[in-house]
Amino acid sequence: MRFKKAFTLAELMIVFIIIGIIIALGVSTVKPWEKAYKYAYLRIYNALSLAIYNHMINTKEDNAFPENADKLCEALLEYINTADHIDDPEAFCKSGNHFGDTPPTAADFTEAALADKVTIKASNGVRLWIGAKNSGVEHSMTATQNIGGTTETDTVKFFYVYADLNGDRKPNSPAWSPNNMADIVAFAITDKFIVVPLGYPEIDSRYLEAHVVYPTFDASTGEEDTSSYTGDEDITSDAMTYYEARVQAFDLNDDGNIDTSIGNVLTYDFNSDFSNSNLFKVKHKDGSYKPDVKANYNSYYETPPTFDVNQCVSTGYNEPVCSVKINDYH
Repeated sequence: MRFKKAFTLAELMIVFIIIGIIIALGVSTVKPWEKAYKYAYLRIYNALSLAIYNHMINTKEDNAFPENADKLCEALLEYINTADHIDDPEAFCKSGNHFGDTPPTAADFTEAALADKVTIKASNGVRLWIGAKNSGVEHSMTATQNIGGTTETDTVKFFYVYADLNGDRKPNSPAWSPNNMADIVAFAITDKFIVVPLGYPEIDSRYLEAHVVYPTFDASTGEEDTSSYTGDEDITSDAMTYYEARVQAFDLNDDGNIDTSIGNVLTYDFNSDFSNSNLFKVKHKDGSYKPDVKANYNSYYETPPTFDVNQCVSTGYNEPVCSVKINDYH
């Protein structure tokens, strides 16, 4: 009698256990929603940036920046692909409310609370809401700085835009933790042609990364220095969080503060309009909000970041000579 060869039950159990361990490791280390949030975040950031740029370039009026939330809504509809065909953008943008002076909380993003809000649905599923003053006009901030012995003042106008990265799907919340990314995020759309990321994506590289773009001259002499590069490409730092890049580029005094610079919109703290209890505002591990000082952010990083500002300071310049560039993909 011939016996057929086969696996024993014990051998099969061992194989199944090994397969189970591999699957468990894959589930625990790979979070598909994190990658989905990242791409949705970058796409909507780029879409908003392109929309406001195109609107202001193509608007013939002297004041190209939208005069109120309704007009911003129309501008976004003109340049962002939407899931729904809207025949009358003006009527659509007036059909409901926008967020007002009080920044929204998690409770404001329930479906019932959103029922009366004007909601723009992008073709990739991201939902957008606009935040303005209660009267519908833009927010504004003013900076004053002494440059070369002359006091100069600059005002930046902006609207908030809140984006639900995964659309109707849960959790529909701006609440963030190191283990759970928020799916509702905030941006500031400014009259300087720049869209500014706000809140936790500034410190969380799962949303975006940034580079510091260095000047192409010797910072100590102010003379052009081409020894470290060839051609016209940018000289950039390694990838880092958006907040780290802002500190490295704009901390002229090397004291940990992002120094407000006339005309440089990225040095404004747009988060300051949010109350300290608001979920969009970056809070620290003790539960409190602290100003934009790098020492206050070090607790978020396993290794506290270090900053080299020397390349961003130039003889004869009272303003930063560096800029910040956000990665399209990482």
